[in-house]
Amino acid sequence: MRPSNDALAQAILEQAKKDFLHKGYRKTSVRGIAAAVDVTTGALYRYYASKEALFDAIVEEPAQELLDLFEAYAESNVPCDDEGAVLSDLPYRTTDHMKKLVAYIYEHYDVFKLIASCAEGTKYAHYVERLIAIETVSAIDLIEELVRSGKLTHSIDDMFIHMIITSMFTGIFEIIAHDEPIDDAVAHIEALQRFYAAGWREMLRES
Repeated sequence: MRPSNDALAQAILEQAKKDFLHKGYRKTSVRGIAAAVDVTTGALYRYYASKEALFDAIVEEPAQELLDLFEAYAESNVPCDDEGAVLSDLPYRTTDHMKKLVAYIYEHYDVFKLIASCAEGTKYAHYVERLIAIETVSAIDLIEELVRSGKLTHSIDDMFIHMIITSMFTGIFEIIAHDEPIDDAVAHIEALQRFYAAGWREMLRES
């Protein structure tokens, strides 16, 4: 039966998070975490079966929720038959989406700092690529639907869409990697959004 000392379980998690943030996943040891909270490694393992389980316990819920938010947004991007899509609004829809993304990341800053900078050696090492893939497929599907419906007369190369979205996400996660204060981060993200909105408007402009 799992031990029921919730205070100790939380203390172990807090110390693990501190060590992961300071040392990264690979260099953090279960022995060091246990020593810091004054328990044996055996006692720690009664709460968390492995170092990976510790990392999962810290990041899994917010990481999955953000993926779910992206999946939901991707589904909402498909134009409705009766309403279609107003091309001039598409860049702003993406901008609003990115604002929600950044707000969520800052609500769970330590978690996404771990994912952005400290996850090498875990299943989260390629987490950002999963977000990029969701966003890329969504954008490609939307452009293809707009072309099929006649609302857009030209397509946009799939690889180019992937490049745009990859560079956008790289910029977003740089604010985490470099520990920007939230006010600076918001200013930089707003500037980044204006930059990409202008680019999307140009790409969607009828020739």
